[in-house]
Amino acid sequence: MDIYLIRHGETDWNKVKRLQGITDIPLNAYGIELAEKTAEGLKDVPFDCIYTSPLIRARKTAEIIRGERPIEVIPTDGLLEISFGDYEGLTYLPETYNIPKPGFRKFFNDPEHYDTPPNGESLIHLRERTSSFVRGIMNDPSNEDKTFLMASHGAAIRGILSGLLKLPIAEFWSGPVHKNCGVTKLHAEHGKFEVEFENRVYY
Repeated sequence: MDIYLIRHGETDWNKVKRLQGITDIPLNAYGIELAEKTAEGLKDVPFDCIYTSPLIRARKTAEIIRGERPIEVIPTDGLLEISFGDYEGLTYLPETYNIPKPGFRKFFNDPEHYDTPPNGESLIHLRERTSSFVRGIMNDPSNEDKTFLMASHGAAIRGILSGLLKLPIAEFWSGPVHKNCGVTKLHAEHGKFEVEFENRVYY
């Protein structure tokens, strides 16, 4: 079984470092271009099934990469981005930083002590939610010879990988934050998996 994880293309909120989380922000023109170039790079991959986060930026990315393949794009909360709760829409650039809790900065540099925003999702919950979904796909014998595309988000993909690799939460960000339309390929066989490549771009 092969699983291609892809982060969605760029949005306007990505450009200004605004917390998106589960806010449904569409791709911008450059994000569509990135998805189209990635689709060209993946045009010969024989996808059997496509799953996506229900958010429009991921769903549109999946649809562009699908192209003319006669495959349904299936939304699932298993690939949904982390929720930043009451802080969604705020910015984390140093010059425009307007997030109330100083502890929010630990999201990237000290995830073990990340101060979850009010009404937000914890990193531990994100990791369990996302990696459980992918593990379920891997453990289904009927999927053994299939190739999957899964369109998701930056933190969600790190949740998948850190969960599958059983990393402590302190090492949540031990790999890269994926670029927009960065692709990671997992190969699973007989209950085991390996990361064949991570964060590959086709543009």
